[in-house]
Amino acid sequence: MDSRRYRSMFRRMKRWSANSIVILLAACSCANLSAQDARLSQEDARLNHVYQRRVAQLRNDPAKLAEMRRQETDWIKERDQKCGKDTACLARETKARADYLERLVAQGGANPTPISKIPQELLGKWIMRKVLPTDTVGCLDSKQAQTLVGTEVEYRADSFRWKTTTVQSSGSSTNMIGAQEFARDSSGSGSRVDFNQLGIAASAVEQITINHPDVKIAELSQNGSAAVPGENVLLSGPNTIILEICNTYFEARRE
Repeated sequence: MDSRRYRSMFRRMKRWSANSIVILLAACSCANLSAQDARLSQEDARLNHVYQRRVAQLRNDPAKLAEMRRQETDWIKERDQKCGKDTACLARETKARADYLERLVAQGGANPTPISKIPQELLGKWIMRKVLPTDTVGCLDSKQAQTLVGTEVEYRADSFRWKTTTVQSSGSSTNMIGAQEFARDSSGSGSRVDFNQLGIAASAVEQITINHPDVKIAELSQNGSAAVPGENVLLSGPNTIILEICNTYFEARRE
């Protein structure tokens, strides 16, 4: 082979090799970033869920509820100052906060006296009709969320069922929640949701929370959700409810 042709071919091979390494490193970096983003989404959804459970516990103690909200605001500022845009740090700090609130929820305290039965207005079968477009960071992607459309939630006086999972109620509580209060309690850490996004025109609606023993749904826990769909709902109309799964909101209508 001519020496000039050999040198030219060698130079091309070096460029191909360098480009391949750059592409490979970029792919690895993106894969790692994607995994960290997914973990942050899961922990953020878990934090949002347990935070709302703690709010429900303190609903009848305005002073403690106000203090908890102040602490949550301070924590978000401290976390963001500490982590900046470091996704791994944000996920780690969010997990620690969710763990802390879960311990408080487990300990109880300032818990409103539960109603023994699930309220009459919820009884019956409901079909999840559509995913509501909100600015929330959840652990379900759009494709996963769409697969849940059409699933059924059924409420009886002492239990409720999502798909094939039936959960016994250990009591429920009902309170009126205003638009500003809902937006404040349900937003944060990169997520924002309000009545307008959920299609609720009223200034306040009934929020029903059903207490129950711990239940793990494998289909959802793989995505980082510890919630049972239908345990916390907003009554947006006589035949319409809003429920949340892993920080994704769905509209369900009575069958």
